[in-house]
Amino acid sequence: MPGGRTLNPWLAMVALLFGFFMSLLDATIVNIALTDIETKLNTDLTTVSWVLNAYNLVFAVLLVTMGRFADQFGRKRLFMIGMVLFSVGSLLCAVSPNIGFLIGSRAIQAIGAAALNPVSLAIITVIFPPQKRGAAIGIWGAMAGLASAIGPVLGGFLVQNFDWRAIFFVNLPFCIIGLYMVYQFVPENKDPAASRRIDIPGLVTLTAGMFCLVLAIIQGNDWGWTSAGTLGLLAAGVVGIVLFILVETRIAQPILDFTLFKYRSFTMVNITMFMFSVAVTGVFLLLVLYFITARNMSQLDAAYALLPLPIASFVVSGFSGRFSNKINPRWQGVAGMALLTIGFLLLATIDYQSSYFDVAWRGVILGAAVGLCFTSFPTMALGEIPHSKVGVGSGTFNTARQIGFALGVAILISLFTGQIKDNITIAATNSVQIVNSDAQLPAQVRASIAGALQAASQQAGNTESRNSNQFDLTTLADKIPNGQALKPELAKLQGQIGDQFSKATVKSFTFTWLVSGLVALVGLITAFFIRPPSRAASSAHWENQSAQDKPPVVDLA
Repeated sequence: MPGGRTLNPWLAMVALLFGFFMSLLDATIVNIALTDIETKLNTDLTTVSWVLNAYNLVFAVLLVTMGRFADQFGRKRLFMIGMVLFSVGSLLCAVSPNIGFLIGSRAIQAIGAAALNPVSLAIITVIFPPQKRGAAIGIWGAMAGLASAIGPVLGGFLVQNFDWRAIFFVNLPFCIIGLYMVYQFVPENKDPAASRRIDIPGLVTLTAGMFCLVLAIIQGNDWGWTSAGTLGLLAAGVVGIVLFILVETRIAQPILDFTLFKYRSFTMVNITMFMFSVAVTGVFLLLVLYFITARNMSQLDAAYALLPLPIASFVVSGFSGRFSNKINPRWQGVAGMALLTIGFLLLATIDYQSSYFDVAWRGVILGAAVGLCFTSFPTMALGEIPHSKVGVGSGTFNTARQIGFALGVAILISLFTGQIKDNITIAATNSVQIVNSDAQLPAQVRASIAGALQAASQQAGNTESRNSNQFDLTTLADKIPNGQALKPELAKLQGQIGDQFSKATVKSFTFTWLVSGLVALVGLITAFFIRPPSRAASSAHWENQSAQDKPPVVDLA
């Protein structure tokens, strides 16, 4: 420690959370600014989507590698390097003159973020004693959930009151403060037995395999899952990962020590976390889309409508961590996956007439589930891992989470898109039948309305065709002789047509949430197979590790 001071782990954790929170915030804060970026940088939607994709791709690819580098060269050192890279990337994003420069700058940001995410968890795991670790990881998990949900709200506020560049400038003061605090209050720790030699074959095969796999998942919906590009990337990704495994099992100092998977809790938690991440996309993405498309909210209002979920997650994470020494984390994880399953199944029961409160209280259940899972899973994943391997162990855990998120987006958006096309087509057909059966309207008016509905059916995947307020039929009364008398009938008909389209839209969401619930159920089953060590065994393990590593004196006062 600088100046020979003793370590206060809570102060060290506050320092680490500056970088960790900002790295996750930037994964979602950009979402709401894409339209503004597209307009002001004179680009198109496909290109501007890579402002998101470049960050997510680089971030997911480098998590394991950064965790290993932290074990080798020092976790504090790598965390500080990550904060510098993240700060430089943020500054470059903020001053980007064009879209290509912005995308490249986002990749630099993501390199830094890939160090901040796993290394923060690794350091927290090492510096806290067993009796305090659960509470600390609970706060870490709460920050993860809060950052994911508050990003769109903060992004919307900054874009609405300033400019899209503000969402990147806002990172800089926090990164500077965080960098100073990490230097002052976080101890250095690493694997004392690790070679400083970089495993080049492992690095190349892992990076290539992960790059191809994640890129295929990100682009699968746009390119088509059976297209040559997607299948080629998936095949290349599998080959890369297989080669990585073959390389790593034959060298003395691998990037990923596969003996970690002999720990049952580590293996099963990673599987469960993957299933959790696939399912929870139904909250963080689809619930926002529901508020926008089914309830006709603006993007910013939709972000505000989602706030009960992160608040519930934050509160439950805090309580879960506080009582972690009294409640087995396995049962917290099981309870979290059970609530996630129940929450999605309840969400699948709403209809087009459901109120905001009907959706919000279900969201609170899902938020509680997220809080329990984010608290318990990291604790169990790293509970048996040697101090010397917590960096790469944390990187592996976060990789399972990140790939799960990416795959969840791809799968659930694909399912939703297919459902909305089918259901809007059915709604348009039903609406045409309603129009044709309305004897109060002249034939030419019925034909005009039916034509518009058929056009909507052909554009079933378009956002506008899902808007139940699209058809302002009363305007037709101004275009026909003596049409004013038809306004009440046209208004009634518009309500009936709107109901058909609203039902179709909500039905598409409820089907997708049902699938999320089934994925969560699989995760619930795997959670039962997690067998973390007993509290006494865990304490003995970490005390033994601490004695071997000889960490700095810890001041818990």
